[in-house]
Amino acid sequence: MEFFKQTELPGIGKRFSIKLSSGQIVSVIIHHSGKREIYVLDEDGDVECTVMLNDQEAREMGMVLAGAFYQPVAGDKMELLLKQMVMEWVELPQDSELVGKTLAEADVRKRTGVIVIGVVRNNELIPAPDPRNFKFQPGDILIAVGNREQIENFIKTFVNKNS
Repeated sequence: MEFFKQTELPGIGKRFSIKLSSGQIVSVIIHHSGKREIYVLDEDGDVECTVMLNDQEAREMGMVLAGAFYQPVAGDKMELLLKQMVMEWVELPQDSELVGKTLAEADVRKRTGVIVIGVVRNNELIPAPDPRNFKFQPGDILIAVGNREQIENFIKTFVNKNS
């Protein structure tokens, strides 16, 4: 078997298979309906386990596998990053200056040094919100990245004016 293989399944959808370095094969069948079936086969082709995902579950799992939520970093690099960078989840209150504005309108990066890499709204992640078109709402949870001083400045400027 090739390292990666795609197969048409007439009337069903497509199958994508990948042979892992362990010798196992992972096959994903994507149905026209959006349902996904994931099969893990041993070296002999026998099914070791099966997982069924609906379309939304598959997209969320895909984001996890793609590293949207977490990307491991080697030890030395991680220590350096952790000393310099902070990632904070910040909920916007009703009276935040950001409510109803975009990142560009509020000039967030220039004023605080913080980069907003994502927003959670109604339990849905919006990665890399468009700085010119995405308008913030009360209750949005912003995923902000910067050094400790920048994060504190962001919170003072846009969340807790009295801090």
